[in-house]
Amino acid sequence: IIRGRELILADMKKKGLQPTDLLRPEWQELVINKYDFKDWNAVLAAIGYGGLKEGQVVNRLKDEYLKEKRKQQTAEDILNDFEKTVSQKPLKHKSKSGIVVEGVGDVAVRFSKCCSPVPGDEIIGFVTRGRGVTIHRTDCINILNLSNEERGRLIDAEWDTQYTHGEVDASYLAEIRVIANDRTGLLLEISRHLADEDISVKGFNIRTTKDMTAIFNITMEIRTKDQLERVNKRLKGIKGIIDIERVSG
Repeated sequence: IIRGRELILADMKKKGLQPTDLLRPEWQELVINKYDFKDWNAVLAAIGYGGLKEGQVVNRLKDEYLKEKRKQQTAEDILNDFEKTVSQKPLKHKSKSGIVVEGVGDVAVRFSKCCSPVPGDEIIGFVTRGRGVTIHRTDCINILNLSNEERGRLIDAEWDTQYTHGEVDASYLAEIRVIANDRTGLLLEISRHLADEDISVKGFNIRTTKDMTAIFNITMEIRTKDQLERVNKRLKGIKGIIDIERVSG
């Protein structure tokens, strides 16, 4: 128990956390229940003999502390915290990529590979350490699964209207998954429809399940979401197509 207490306090000190902030009875109870221990001393004993990592416990307590802290923050507090993160005054920044980012000055903007946003998608920015702002779709699985602590690094972002209207000669990678009943000539028909729409295909992966369902993952260059929806609508007209979905995460 003594060893476990020492390890927890040392981990808190290393992370710049105060024991008085984290060691609240109601949060200790959450840890006790999570790991199915009898009481807090049992948790400390498990840490002491190596059955439980002190970092796991401290991080769980820290998450609860941050939740409580955010509830008490005003909108102004949150804005001030973000300004400190990016070291800029609030403003709108238009990048060459067609993204307008709220609250950030001249910062690098890049697109996530997990959800491949295109003009017209609802988007959000994620402030990364040393790499500027990464743009995701709001329905990206990686954004939906962010921890409460990581959500503090999200920032509003939107497309420049010139890009959503296709007025700028720029293209973006988008990936779709086509699910269909497998048959002879299906691949050729899909390829022909894409060619008719003047779509440049950058990646094509096909697999067939035991029940003869064909799954196509297609990566293509797209200018706007409207164009992507037109392509999807055309592909859905092909005989045997069951469903078409955007790939996310």
